[in-house]
Amino acid sequence: METRESVVICTRNRLTDLIACLDSLACQTYPPQELIVVDSSDVPLQKEKQFQEHFNEKQFLATQLRYIHTSPGLTRQRNVGIAHARGAIIYFFDDDVILEKEYLSAMNEAFETHPGYVGGMGDITNINRNVSARYQWFRRFFLLPREQASGNFTWSGMPTHAFGTNKFKQVEVVGGCCMAFRKEVLKTQKFDETFQGYSYMEDADIARRISQKKQLFYNPKARLQHNESPVAREKETVVNEMFAYNYSYLFFKNFYTHSRLLMFAYWWSMFGLFMQSIVCLNFQQFKGYCQGLYRFYMLKKTQK
Repeated sequence: METRESVVICTRNRLTDLIACLDSLACQTYPPQELIVVDSSDVPLQKEKQFQEHFNEKQFLATQLRYIHTSPGLTRQRNVGIAHARGAIIYFFDDDVILEKEYLSAMNEAFETHPGYVGGMGDITNINRNVSARYQWFRRFFLLPREQASGNFTWSGMPTHAFGTNKFKQVEVVGGCCMAFRKEVLKTQKFDETFQGYSYMEDADIARRISQKKQLFYNPKARLQHNESPVAREKETVVNEMFAYNYSYLFFKNFYTHSRLLMFAYWWSMFGLFMQSIVCLNFQQFKGYCQGLYRFYMLKKTQK
């Protein structure tokens, strides 16, 4: 039987972060009808007493609870969540977010008020809102990702985010930590499991595919904190290797096919990333970008 909405939280080896997230969901003024935890922890969280104390019928009186343990991979876990969800709207939250009490209420109201939108996201309250004008100029000049922006893709295929802006608006990009979609659109658009690990850019990929034909929104009235847990994260070199590799995959999959001229913008943004790492004397970042590009183009070469 279909429910009003489903919340899907994918997690891996982050019990403390997940408990804080669950507690914020339990305090919602408009509790979800279904809550699904898709866990890939080395030791299933279902066996942990702390998890049982925060994920039970007493904590969530009006919510149907489902726990699924599966193999690692964020995009795979999200697709598992979609397959089991019965809600007309499916919310995806990272396990390290803490929602304000009115989050789901504000988002559900937006979906009801704007039936033409098939997906959207709320605002992150703890982003840095005091970024220097020089930094913002640099990011804009090289078509790089940034916040407090339009929420659209740059010519190079880099995502910008509307986080930190104060007006409800249509966007092309939704953030993976707090995105939501009507289930009907997810029948034809799934998360791309080519994105490995915790899957940089998987949110940009699905948003790009959906926003080409449908409308997405940003709702500043729905607010949460994204604490970006340090638990179960890769080293800086590996993270930046993943970023360069996944961005290249995103670009050639979703942008290059529409216009080969965008290749100039792609290399301009890559040049900007390398320039930033040199200016900041961040050689781990520089090394990661090099490794990511090398791995991506070597794979393309072997596939020809």
